[in-house]
Amino acid sequence: MKQLIFAAIAGGILLFVWGWLAWTIVPVHDGTLHSIENEEAVVTAMNVNMDKKGVYVFPAMPASHDPVAVEEYNQKYQAGPVGMIIYDPHGGDPMSATQMIIGIIISILSAFLAAWFLSRSTAAASNYFGRVIYIGMLGIFITLFSHIVNWNWMNYPLDYTTGWSLDTIIGWIFAGLGIAAIIKTRKISEA
Repeated sequence: MKQLIFAAIAGGILLFVWGWLAWTIVPVHDGTLHSIENEEAVVTAMNVNMDKKGVYVFPAMPASHDPVAVEEYNQKYQAGPVGMIIYDPHGGDPMSATQMIIGIIISILSAFLAAWFLSRSTAAASNYFGRVIYIGMLGIFITLFSHIVNWNWMNYPLDYTTGWSLDTIIGWIFAGLGIAAIIKTRKISEA
């Protein structure tokens, strides 16, 4: 168990640091978030029409399976525009200490699961790079099941999807560097 905790801390810190680098120094996300022209008018309209924190979509999906409502929705969707807005009417600190603490905890918990998966797999008996690749493959799995799914079903733009996909895969390769250095079959059998 001690080995899993150390691997989780090492992998989680590397994952968190990579996330910071990907958003601040390495141009992984450059150009993936776009500004709204005439932002004040758009925000005013949102404040009038959206009263609570949530994810809003347009055109609105029909509340029932009534064929007329479904057809109307299909026509609006085909004509466009379509979109999704993540909205919080209250705002807040964009990089609060609470967010940072929760972020590192999430990274460590995620790395703990990845280390546990590795420790239970045959990959734990492979060489260092084989173990790193195993953890990196988890990043590919996450990318396919999350970012690529959102690109397909939720119309996420390709540039945004590509940025997040690269961020995720590279992040898990970095996490794998730390996790693979600690999780080895020999040490697990001693535990």
